Amino acid sequence: MAEPNTVPSKLRTNINYKVIAGIIFAVIVFHVYVNYFSNPEDSDSIISIFSFMNPLAVSIASFIVAIKYIDAGIYRKANISLGFAYLMVFLGELTYLIYDLFLDIDPYPSIADVFFFLQYPLTLTYVILNIRFFSSFSNKYKAWVILLPSIILTIYSINALNEYGEAGFDFYYGLIFVSSAGTLLAFSILGATIFREGLLGKAWMILVIGILTITIGDIWYYYLELIDEYDLSDPVNLFWYGGAWIIIYALYKHKKTI
Repeated sequence: MAEPNTVPSKLRTNINYKVIAGIIFAVIVFHVYVNYFSNPEDSDSIISIFSFMNPLAVSIASFIVAIKYIDAGIYRKANISLGFAYLMVFLGELTYLIYDLFLDIDPYPSIADVFFFLQYPLTLTYVILNIRFFSSFSNKYKAWVILLPSIILTIYSINALNEYGEAGFDFYYGLIFVSSAGTLLAFSILGATIFREGLLGKAWMILVIGILTITIGDIWYYYLELIDEYDLSDPVNLFWYGGAWIIIYALYKHKKTI
């Protein structure tokens, strides 16, 4: 007799953590190779191309999953939103590359930041749509999504002012992005705790962990830009590389399950 309440193997969403470890290992190897063993004249171009191809891959994967969800309105809308979010990142990275490598103009601040900013409301839409499907917003959830961004802004402000010495344009400009990234980070952590159960729960949890990883990188990046210490060889890139491919893996698990 069949075991009761057993999920068929086709519908299981077990995560292969060897894949996650492989992604982490691969991005570290890539980072070390490009920055320490490749031709220095080519390293910036390689990093730039890799940086804008990653979000494009995430965008394409998101739209593919949205097509698979054609009869499930909320999931289709959520994945379309995620697809456009990383399309904006792709356009931002492409614009950043053009400014930096072809026009020889400092790409921060620039029009690229408009694209980078748009990723936050679009990704937040994805996370909130899924959270609302799994759970209602209780008071403890509301407190969390207010408390964490406030803590991040406080820490960022204290460290930035200590390093920068004054609250000038760059400080307030960075504050816009850090507050957006902090809000997304809070919802991402909340989503990871909610999505851990259910048929697609593990895949959603891994996807949100990928978003969380990228968002941590964003907050780190804006702090580095404020103190003028960011360059294309910075380890912060590892968060963007790894986060993008973790999201792609999670979307692959979604596509296999549905």
